[in-house]
Amino acid sequence: MSSDILLDKKCIHVKLDKDTHGALRAKLFKHNITMQDLFEECARLVASETARGQNIVDSIVNRKIKEAISGVKKKKQIIVSDMEAEALYNMINASTKET
Repeated sequence: MSSDILLDKKCIHVKLDKDTHGALRAKLFKHNITMQDLFEECARLVASETARGQNIVDSIVNRKIKEAISGVKKKKQIIVSDMEAEALYNMINASTKET
């Protein structure tokens, strides 16, 4: 039997950017802390609704909002660029028809 079942634990899988993973691993190694220790503590903070845990959640929400706004701005720039391209195309067509 798996030891996780005996200890009543759940397994999660997390993907991190390579640079983030390396920096995190190095920092934790200096303090003799495992990633398991770190993620368990973060989960406890968030689940217990402490101020520190709520700050973590708020930080993530704010970052995601900024990313969403940034994505919308980029999409608007592309739409404007497409409209400008169409206007230029129409002007070029009009000028070639005149000649």
